[in-house]
Amino acid sequence: MKTKEVTVPAYGEGIMGDARIDMSIQCLACNNLHNNMTTCRAFKKGIPTKILTGGFDHTLPFRGDNGIRFERIT
Repeated sequence: MKTKEVTVPAYGEGIMGDARIDMSIQCLACNNLHNNMTTCRAFKKGIPTKILTGGFDHTLPFRGDNGIRFERIT
């Protein structure tokens, strides 16, 4: 799956700032993506790396997505 390099907020214990990652074009085109670009309606605690980096087609079920999948922005 295609990816695009983007800057996302990096946070955690002792971490503040931004990180550059190769993010799935599918995530970037999804109506469910939150503004912080690391969470969405399906994964409120953080999008799994496999999906976020384009290693999984989220039109298919993924454990923990609560039935919420990719929805193209219209």
